[in-house]
Parts: sequence; structure tokens; C-alpha cells
Amino acid sequence: MRVLRKESGDILVVAAASERIRVGDYLTAEEGDLSLVMQVYDERYLDIDGIEEEIAREEVLSESAPGTTADPAGIATISTMIRDMRVLLCKPRGTVASGLLTPRSDWMPSRTRSRVSRLMVAELSAALPALGSRMIRLGTVDSESGFSVPAESLDGRITVITGKKESGKSHLAKMLLRGLLDEGAFAVVFDLNDEYATLGQRRDGTRTPADSKVKAVRPGRDMRFSLQTAGLRPITNLLSHTLDMPGTSLREFVKIWEQLEARGELSLASLEAAIHQWRCNEFVRDALFARYHTLAACGLFSDSEHQRFDMQSFFDLNPHGGALVVNLSGVSPLNRKMVVELMLSKMVELLERRRIPPVFLLAEEAHLYLRDTYWEDLITRMRHFGIFTIFVTNQPDAIDQRIYRQVDNIFLYNFSNDADLTLVAQASTADSDTVRAVVKTLPPRMCLALGHAVRNLPVVISVDPFDSPPSGATRLFFAEAQKARPQTR
Repeated sequence: MRVLRKESGDILVVAAASERIRVGDYLTAEEGDLSLVMQVYDERYLDIDGIEEEIAREEVLSESAPGTTADPAGIATISTMIRDMRVLLCKPRGTVASGLLTPRSDWMPSRTRSRVSRLMVAELSAALPALGSRMIRLGTVDSESGFSVPAESLDGRITVITGKKESGKSHLAKMLLRGLLDEGAFAVVFDLNDEYATLGQRRDGTRTPADSKVKAVRPGRDMRFSLQTAGLRPITNLLSHTLDMPGTSLREFVKIWEQLEARGELSLASLEAAIHQWRCNEFVRDALFARYHTLAACGLFSDSEHQRFDMQSFFDLNPHGGALVVNLSGVSPLNRKMVVELMLSKMVELLERRRIPPVFLLAEEAHLYLRDTYWEDLITRMRHFGIFTIFVTNQPDAIDQRIYRQVDNIFLYNFSNDADLTLVAQASTADSDTVRAVVKTLPPRMCLALGHAVRNLPVVISVDPFDSPPSGATRLFFAEAQKARPQTR
């Protein structure tokens, strides 16, 4: 391989067909004590004047006069090698000097004196300071080397996992989550497809150490709040953000709540009676009753002591880490929004009082159950209290651009839609040329990692299969019909 030329910010390298270089691989142009680190983001054939005419002429001759032509000088072999030569389009990523990688890329390697060679990701990582010691294995890079990210690179960070459906997003999310649990972290999972309850199990029926740390709850069944355990602030947030209660009615609701709480009579039954007796405008009373009946009918609240769900008790009973999986499959859209609003508000309240440790929040298809305005608040404010979000979605445009600007890590699977690629590229630290060219070539189970977790050096990862029982799979008509059909001899 040789440096061919520089075009704008790209370094073009000419390579023979025998060189096993793929899009996403790293190269190094070594000259003296310096090595320019480059990443291949695209490739094309080497264009030489007259080569297309030569190929066309040879094709015509082979069709009109088939046979073998003597070539004692081996000219045809050399010509064939030249035709198959490639030009690798590379982006400079930094300079290695004295064994350390720096962002410097303000110099050009010599065409004649530099030596271009393949640079493995493991070698590149060795030239960078470590981000942490708690490693979570994700898969392989360079077709052979194992690749892990430190759990510390997710701590205090915002992460997005996105790509087309069935590309492997949930598998990667489960690997990250299991790795966090193995390191003693706490997580809350909003599970839309009932696929995280088996996180700690393997396909062969055995269980991992993380299995005892996973607790799955279903709203309306084994997850029902009392007004007392929910608290005034989470309830008012729910009424305001999810049920759109007017400010005037909300103020009267707070007065009623405080009066009942002072008398020790806070319950659904006493709340209904208090609204009946409350002296206020009829329109305000109607608004209060409308929201009360929604709360009473949703099945998320109960006055029964043995049905009461207490979030803080989950953390108290799992001092060495755990995952609270909130199963939202089969839950109505309104109830989904109510559950998420209530959970987030309660987490923030407990974190502000330092009653619980920092929490990783894994949100599957977040746009389906929470308003953009509250996500913005979650990202900009709640992360400082200790909620670190991992978004998993196949619709990157559903996440507001204001949130993308604060994303630290992106795991990007295959996308062919230019609008989606443009959106994600703008949010990443990598250039848009790399994101567009690399992501379009990715097969299933391979992703492009961007951001803090990979030290802002884009890395193509072949993600390992996740060893857990199948769950959340799509029901297929013909597969079920085949099983139901009686067997005939």
C-alpha cells in the first residue's frame, strides 16, 4: 500500500486486490518517529487513462475470437493486477508519537518514504489511556480480536442504540445491561416487548449470576402504587405532563392532598369524598373529577397495603445491584405514559434525597410513551442527579435533536435512509462521510460504535450472539399454523 494523494481532508491510499482491507479498518502511514492513523471509510477502483477502453476492447476480442493467446512476458497478468487495484479513501484520526495517540493530523506523510500498513484496533487501543477496568465484552473487531467497552464509559453518560429493525439492537442492549449488573450497577428497564425478564438466563436453562438481580413487574398487576408511596410531586407531575390538568385545578388538588395528608387520611376513597365536599368552581371540580376517575380506573393505584409497590424497597433489598424491568407489553398508551412519568418523577425525588444510588435507565422505543419535552428535561437535568439513559430505537428521528447534541455514545446498526444517517451523523463526533459510507455496508449483527466508549475513534464491531432464551419474538402466522396442523403419515 502507498499514499497516492490528498484530496481536501482525505488521504487516498492505493492498494492491491490481495490486501485484505475493508471499510472501517484502520491504517497507519509511518514516517520516521511519527505515524499518521487513518480510517478507511470508502473504496473505489484505481482509474487510469484508457483502462476502461482496454477492458472493453478485451471483452470484444474474447467474444469474437475465443481462444488462448500466448503471453510469454506476462503482460496480461500485470494488466489484470493494475485493473483490480483499489483506492482507499481514508480520514486522518490522529498521530502516534512515542507510543501515544494524539489528535494531531496537520501533516502529510511522504509518498516515497512513508510505509502504509494495517493497524489493528487492539494496537490502537494500546496507544490510548484506559477509560476503566470493568470491561463488558461486546464482540470482535478485525475479524479475530475480542472487543470490550469499559462500564465506566457508560457511567454518567447518555447512550443511543439505533438501526433498522431486526438488526440486533436489543441484543446489544441486553449485553450492556447484563455487564452493568455483573459490576453491581442498578438499572430500570422500560420493556415494551417482554424480552428483558429472562436477561439472567441462558438458552440451555442455566442461570447467570445476574438472574437473581432481575425483577420483572407488570403495571396493574404486581406493580400498583398507593398515593402515599407515590408522593405528591410524582402525582402532580403525572397530572400536569400526562393528563394535562390546568394549573388552577392543579393548585386545588394540592390543597386537597395536603389537607388529607395532614389528617392521615390519604387514599383513593378519601380523595373522591374530599373532591365532592371541596368548595370550588364547578369547572375546577369537573376537572378534578375527570382526572381522579382516570387515576382510579387505570389500575395503577390501590389502597390495599399488600398490593403496594415501593420503589425504594427494591434498591434496599438489592444492595449489590439489580434491574427493575417494567413490562409495558399489553399496556395501553395512556397507561404507559402514566407509568413512565410516575417512575421517572419518583426516581428523581429519591435521588435528590439520596435515598437510592445512581441508576441506568434503559428505554426501549422511548418515543412511544413519553413526551419530548420531558425527555429533554431528563437529559439536561436528571443526569446530574444520577439517571443515565440508554435509548434503544429504530426511529432515530423520533428523538429530538436537542437530546442528540448531548449524546455521549452511539451504537449504530445498518441504515439505508439518508435522512436518518444525516441526523445521527450530526450528533456523533465522527464525520458524516464515515458514518454514511460505513453504516450502509454493515450486515446484521454488526454496528459502528461512536463516541466516548471508543475514545471518539469509530470502530466496527461484530456483536456476539446474546445467550438467553428467545423472548419478544414476532409471532408468525404460517409458523403457528404449521405447528397446529395435525401430523399425517
